[in-house]
Amino acid sequence: MLELKKSLSKILDFIEDKNDVVFIDYPIYLNVGDLLIFAGTIDFFKNNSINVKLHLSTHGANIVNISKVITKNTTIICQGGGNFGDIYDAHQRLRENIVKNFPNNKIIILPQTAFFNNAENKEKSKNTFQSHSNVVMFARDEATYQLFKEFSNHVYLSPDMAHELYGTLPKSSKSKSTLYFLRNDVEKNPIQSKVQNEIKGNDCFDWDSLITKQDNRAVYIACKLIGLNRRLKFIFLDKLIFKIWYAHTSSLVLKVSRVFSSYEKVVTSRLHGHILSCLVDTPSAIIDNSYGKNTAYYEKWTKDLAITSLLDK
Repeated sequence: MLELKKSLSKILDFIEDKNDVVFIDYPIYLNVGDLLIFAGTIDFFKNNSINVKLHLSTHGANIVNISKVITKNTTIICQGGGNFGDIYDAHQRLRENIVKNFPNNKIIILPQTAFFNNAENKEKSKNTFQSHSNVVMFARDEATYQLFKEFSNHVYLSPDMAHELYGTLPKSSKSKSTLYFLRNDVEKNPIQSKVQNEIKGNDCFDWDSLITKQDNRAVYIACKLIGLNRRLKFIFLDKLIFKIWYAHTSSLVLKVSRVFSSYEKVVTSRLHGHILSCLVDTPSAIIDNSYGKNTAYYEKWTKDLAITSLLDK
């Protein structure tokens, strides 16, 4: 795990000026996996003395405010995750708009898993990225690495940004047996049905089971401020939104870390259920998602860890 964390330092080679960075596409929603990536990314910036001039969320990013702080040396860094492609349109449109509007700036796509359902969508996106000569793309698995090579001449393999959190998260005593942490969204894998027959009284939930009214209020407040700033376009409001949301994200990450560390084992179809288990040294068995993301990540990064295994049938 320490080696995986250390390997993230490769990203530093591509930042033009550590004091001239803009961070785009952080999540203001309650997918805790994406929030783990977000928290790990901010830790990465802090641990490597990177001064981010402006943090902009997925729905709060606007070209006007980005243009206010951009210089010729600004590196634009986009949040990593599993949303590159045509399943999660808002993130992809934002990245493509950044590529189109800032042709003279280096753009870094932090570690992603990519998937396109539609070949035409892939071609359109590929043409957009190929029009920019200085996009650096990090892939979380081999299939994404091969796809990204069609998008850019600067492609590298890297584990997920959440690995930056290793060694920093709280742990609880292992007072419970097995947690079945299973996704219930568009990426659900039919193998889960077999696994769910084995639960027999063990805890079974997804990220939404860990979300409270306070979490939803924090999203509501942040989104209200984003809506206000779409009209006002004030830089100080962008900074306030980030400060409020990052503080809340940090407390939520600590809470879920204690939950995962309180079990003797985790069985999960969530990639970040698997990664979080690794971060708090809890044994985990991972089930694939609908398009192979989880198996690909396990095979590339975590299969050699003594506490991990793959459930593939």
